[in-house]
Amino acid sequence: MRNHFIANNLLIICMLFTFPNISAAEGSRRDGNWWLAQNRSTHAEYVIGFFDGMDLGHNFSFWALIKDKEMNVCIGKIMESYAEFDSKYFKNITNGQVVDGLNSFYADFRNRSIRVADAVWLVVNAIAGTPQEELDTMIEKWRRIAH
Repeated sequence: MRNHFIANNLLIICMLFTFPNISAAEGSRRDGNWWLAQNRSTHAEYVIGFFDGMDLGHNFSFWALIKDKEMNVCIGKIMESYAEFDSKYFKNITNGQVVDGLNSFYADFRNRSIRVADAVWLVVNAIAGTPQEELDTMIEKWRRIAH
């Protein structure tokens, strides 16, 4: 009887420790719901980190290829592609513009399941002047993918 009591209590304790972990995992998805739960300072810090991550990701895309002489053409194409997109979508925009764009984007409840990194792409497209009809099509695509 005592062992049964101890086993039941251990099971309850394990369950109690498991439930917070489940909700923490669900809360770790960085989408519009997460974004709206953050303060302005966190928004700015996230966008700064996002930009730094872009630079590191760019470097990761070719570092392993540098030693391979046959890959020089590929490395050049990677660098040209990055420079083209960086110039078109990120030149002359500020962290604040991206933060404001994300706040506006997520004000529409239909966009809240879209991850922040994907929403940044949509926001910078809007800032760069992508026509509204094309932007609406892109947003609809991301809404379907996000569910």
